[in-house]
Amino acid sequence: MTQKGNHRVLIIGCGELGSRHLQAVATLPQVKEIEVVDPRPEGLQLGRERVAEVEKRQPSIAYRWLSSIEEASKGGDLCIVATQADARCQVVREVARSLDYSSFLLEKMVAQSVRDYEGLMAFSREKGLSVWVNCKTRVHPSHKRVKEHLDPAEPIVFSVVGGNHGLANNGVHVADLFAYYDSADRIESAGARIDPILHPSKRGNGMFDLSGMLQGYTKKGSHFTLSFAAGHDAPPYYTVISPRYRAIVDDMMKWFYESTKEAGWSWRQVPFEANLMVSNMTRTFAADILKSGRCELPTLDECFPAHHFILTELQPHFNKLLGTEVDRCPAT
Repeated sequence: MTQKGNHRVLIIGCGELGSRHLQAVATLPQVKEIEVVDPRPEGLQLGRERVAEVEKRQPSIAYRWLSSIEEASKGGDLCIVATQADARCQVVREVARSLDYSSFLLEKMVAQSVRDYEGLMAFSREKGLSVWVNCKTRVHPSHKRVKEHLDPAEPIVFSVVGGNHGLANNGVHVADLFAYYDSADRIESAGARIDPILHPSKRGNGMFDLSGMLQGYTKKGSHFTLSFAAGHDAPPYYTVISPRYRAIVDDMMKWFYESTKEAGWSWRQVPFEANLMVSNMTRTFAADILKSGRCELPTLDECFPAHHFILTELQPHFNKLLGTEVDRCPAT
């Protein structure tokens, strides 16, 4: 990697999430240049506006606003991919091959099919890439604290209940958190009840999501339930129970209670102080990758159990509602 103050970061896709990653990177003193690629003029304009909003941006950073990957410079230090899910795997291949990048931070969902995800893992191993997935829920201080209080040998019961936040898009976060809590390398299906409704995604034409209920379990005996109601958008909350510890966490309202068997199961409030915005958390992730070549986000391989579970469970329901027979979920 290049020396401090001399790093180049490439951001591909500058929509709602990509522009927030851009805001985070714009504050890093070790970055000298940011290249932003988006074929849509409105995406590049959003990026310019979002950078202007950042009070602590580094004035020495140079920006290049590009409409194609072919215009980008070779040999950067970190590529953040925030395109639609259907393009992410191909973008990683193209950037690794033509621009010689080896470190990537990917938005989720990583891919729309298990086959595409497995293909990207194989490519990453072949090329020696370092790839992290922005399933950042497991990095929240509240969830790290819960993990610390769980006995790795004991099963847990985990549930997440909320309004319509997308079983595909946000379900990946939930499944990844369950795998993190349980240290599971696979989540098995315990059944589903999916609403017969295709919810159009705000993130692109032809993209949808689903509501309803998913259930899963692991070989340890842990199981979880994810339930997103169709008719409203009430914030979700998390509950986890083990033989000696239980917790309730509401990230949206910054509310966290826990109790232990040792203390007679009486509830105790835990301070909740973290800034969970992408524009804040990516700052830490990117800085760590540029400094040490690692960060707390799950790697591509570590995030596979969550993607495998969500994609496998939801694909038949997407096919039924769309009247198609394809091997992918039209979600992002």
